[in-house]
Amino acid sequence: MATLSGEKCELRGTPEQSPSSVFVDDRELICGGLAVGRAARLLLPETGTDSGEQSLKRAFGAAKGELLLNAQLNCEPERYLPRDGKFVLALPCRSSTDGWPILLLAQISGGTLNIVQGPASAYPALLETLGQPYETNRTLLAAEVRALWSAPIVIGSEVDQALIRELWSDARLANSRFAYAEAEQALRRALDVQIRIFGEDDVVTNALFLDMAMVVANLGRFDESDGLLRRAAPIIERSPSPAERARLATYRANISALRGDYIAARSEASDAVAQWRAITEARPVTDDTALARGEMAMALNLEAFVLMRSGDTTSANVLASQALLALAAAPATPVWWRADIMGVLGETSLSDGRLAAAETYFKTAIRIRKDAFGEGAGTLRLRTALARAYQAEDMNTNAIIAYREALSLARGLPRDSIPFTGEDLMPLAAAVVNYSAGITDEKQRQGLFTEVFDAFQFARKPGRDRTVALTAMRLSSGSVELSALLRRAEDDNREMARIQSELAQQQALAADDRNPEAEDALIAQITSQASRIEASRAEIATRFPEYQALKEGKLPRLDDVRSRLDDNEALVTFLLGREKSFVQLIRRDGTIVAEVSAGADDIAASVKSLRRGLEIEGSSVADFDLETAHQLFSQLLGPVVPKLSGVKRLIIVPSGALASLPFGLLVTEPVDNKTYSSAAWLSRQFAITHSPSIASFIALRSTRLVGKPRQLLLAAANPLLAPPPSKGPIGSKATQAGFAGLLSSCRKDAAASPETLRMLTSLPETASEVAAVAAALKAPDAEIMLAENATEANLRSKSLSDYRILYFATHGVLPGELKCESEPGLVLTPPATIAETRSTDGLLDASEIAALELRADLVVLSACNTASDGSGKLGGETLSGLAEAFFYAGARSLLVSHWQVPSAATARLMIDVFKAVGADPDLSIDKALVQAQLKAIANPASAHPFFWAAFVLIGDGASPPLNERAAT
Repeated sequence: MATLSGEKCELRGTPEQSPSSVFVDDRELICGGLAVGRAARLLLPETGTDSGEQSLKRAFGAAKGELLLNAQLNCEPERYLPRDGKFVLALPCRSSTDGWPILLLAQISGGTLNIVQGPASAYPALLETLGQPYETNRTLLAAEVRALWSAPIVIGSEVDQALIRELWSDARLANSRFAYAEAEQALRRALDVQIRIFGEDDVVTNALFLDMAMVVANLGRFDESDGLLRRAAPIIERSPSPAERARLATYRANISALRGDYIAARSEASDAVAQWRAITEARPVTDDTALARGEMAMALNLEAFVLMRSGDTTSANVLASQALLALAAAPATPVWWRADIMGVLGETSLSDGRLAAAETYFKTAIRIRKDAFGEGAGTLRLRTALARAYQAEDMNTNAIIAYREALSLARGLPRDSIPFTGEDLMPLAAAVVNYSAGITDEKQRQGLFTEVFDAFQFARKPGRDRTVALTAMRLSSGSVELSALLRRAEDDNREMARIQSELAQQQALAADDRNPEAEDALIAQITSQASRIEASRAEIATRFPEYQALKEGKLPRLDDVRSRLDDNEALVTFLLGREKSFVQLIRRDGTIVAEVSAGADDIAASVKSLRRGLEIEGSSVADFDLETAHQLFSQLLGPVVPKLSGVKRLIIVPSGALASLPFGLLVTEPVDNKTYSSAAWLSRQFAITHSPSIASFIALRSTRLVGKPRQLLLAAANPLLAPPPSKGPIGSKATQAGFAGLLSSCRKDAAASPETLRMLTSLPETASEVAAVAAALKAPDAEIMLAENATEANLRSKSLSDYRILYFATHGVLPGELKCESEPGLVLTPPATIAETRSTDGLLDASEIAALELRADLVVLSACNTASDGSGKLGGETLSGLAEAFFYAGARSLLVSHWQVPSAATARLMIDVFKAVGADPDLSIDKALVQAQLKAIANPASAHPFFWAAFVLIGDGASPPLNERAAT
């Protein structure tokens, strides 16, 4: 016996049957080494030995109930086929779990009803088991079996079916463990096989896309998730299975809740509950009913969660209790679903002030998840909820102990799998601050503040800031071989991310816009790239185990930070919550944590208000709100001001909207009718450096370049673009019109149009700017590329790793400013005609920058908005795309701007910065920047922060770029 795919089949005996079974001689059908079906016989009474259609119908009806009891099949009407003088009953079905076509055949022979069941691909083996002759031509057999279904089916091998099911199950299990990256990879592999067999318009294929939408939403990639929903929804809504449609409604609600859109989530969850309830109440009872009860329970729990987040904890508790009852009626569901409902009941009980009940729910949920998965992200989330319950009842000691246990466990897990949010960890900071208020022993207080250090780090998602740490290690390695290996590994990972992103975009397109050939090519590239990455990882681990241990190291300890701070330095980081926040200030001799009397939304509103005062209104700059700047300072840093005595340098690790704020424009004293020139700007007191994370700060302070670049300065400025306007206001209309022109042009993967780039105005002031910078640095041999020489081809011809300072005085293009371009870039002189490749087209984008080989102490991006990500949103990543790309390429520090500054004002500020550095080789860039800013503030014409506050230093502010010892 064999399948249509050529897999060998055989019948094997099954375990002992139940005495109540109506069947005898019940055996398994094994194909390709997998159990794919069954064969059974039912002894008929003497009156039922006729093999005609009616006798067959009666006999099969008697056996059908037991046969399909746990089969989870959606079946079409029975068919009766005359074959070889006898009738054969055919029951074409589909698996309710994955849509795979399943066939039941039955025939009366010798007083026995013989029944066989298996996948459509096993049709020859099913016929042979019944003793039916069949056509040996597989093509004709395949056509014969397909004709049994009313809609087209696809016949695949049992190995493929098993692989899809295994991968899908693995993905859902990983998602339940909060291992979202692992789940994504399993789903992509399942989709690869599924699409190859069933195509892209199959219901199950789109059910997989639906699961993928959920996973990427959990990873925060909502645009991609929305695209997958748009792609899958029309096909799933046409599915004959009401369960598929109900599941679509549930997933929509889940994704809305993840996004924080609780209004939409509540409506969608309610719709999902109604659909699942209709399935459970439908008659007759189908195979989907038991599963539907469990999924209805989870939809009820989701609706309860949304109500709880919306403040209606009483209704939430009622729904969660209903969910628990519904789940009890669905015993075949995953055990951890009960833990999820218990978690919501714990939260609602806590909100209603019932601590004992909350504690019981949380502890039960922890036990269930621990039994199912061991300690992991799920139990950590519940342990923090239990700790929050203790803190809410002012049981600060219990809260600190519970958090201590959770954070200790978290340190042993991969960062990507840790589900903490700032809100989860907020009560730990509150408990520590409250408890420490009653302690006079400073050593004991410091011990308490140390407890919070991990919380501030766990609340931050690992992202672009890894680039700084890994690149610092690569550049500081003394081994040329290791450095090359690390660069190759980083490039491979970056390329994998690019391919996966491109595949995700393809898969999210509407049916008419998709390119199956492109998707197949991308899937093949992912497979190949995965092999390359694994080979590089294995080689590094084998040849350089010390580095591998460093790379895989866990979060830094508080002592790691303090030991890298000078006596006159302080590092500041924030934990932002809904109602309030916390600030942590770390110095070499101690640390302090204090409450900030504003939540993330209030802080974002203040930042937005300040940013409005940095915009151009007509021909002048808007008024800057000094009062708000002082209020925000008082909220953020006011609680730790007493600990700032003696501090000269602040290292800011911003979070959320604070990533969009140059801290130097905060005002430290009440305004009292002060002018911009006399205001107490934070820049008057401190040199300020921004760091993407504590880990990147430690990496930069712990490493130094091996060797030093031979040359001091390479600068590119004043590319040949459109003639500058003869006269214009701040932020001239000509420049704005140039950027508007870019919006109508599309670069995509092709070279940029030179005509498009030449829509931007020239920047003649930048030529004198870079000349003055070179003179200030006493660098007569500086490489300065101007006008027709400021081309991308010329830049690439230089040995860029030989320069300690790279200086780009040109336009920055953000995503969206050039149609179809998703990356930021720097504009250089475009070629006379369109370039053959992107590498010489005059637009140096982030991907191209990342591929450069740099060893620069400092990169200056004297251009527009180079600290922005172009999204128009506050907060998010600490590094913009351009900044990240330069760090990846090998820069140690960057001087970038938060908004568009007129080129003349930029030139004055930058010249003053480098005059200060040139006069004192031991002067760091952050201190030189402060000196230049104070000079601008002293001049009433440039005292408005619009002119001087845009530029910030990211990286290691303490490193003087002209100090020979600092570069070795």
